[in-house]
Amino acid sequence: MKEELTPKQERFVQNIVSGMSQREAYKNSYNAENMKDETIDTEASLLFKDQKIAKRYKELISKLEDEAVMSALEKRLMLREMAKDINNSVTDRIKAIDTDNKMAGEYVTKVEGELKVNKLEELL
Repeated sequence: MKEELTPKQERFVQNIVSGMSQREAYKNSYNAENMKDETIDTEASLLFKDQKIAKRYKELISKLEDEAVMSALEKRLMLREMAKDINNSVTDRIKAIDTDNKMAGEYVTKVEGELKVNKLEELL
């Protein structure tokens, strides 16, 4: 039997996934008008540790990650199509290749520097 969240619990999880703090999510989901912030923090923390809440949170985060991955793949496929399309200008085709390479992590930035470890080494 699947355990479902109450509407308030679901709103709490949705708020956290959307970027709210636990305190903000709790205030937005429950009647916390007469509660001190410390009490809200405690209640929100306990709620977030609830197994049903934690499971739903992981489901939503996983879904967002999947959508983001698909979005990146779709963008790269579009860039590849643009690069291959002979009707596009050479400049646009090169930009598409360059952007795809950046998304793929093909370019490496080298940083050089000098590190002085201690005062004695500075004197030498």
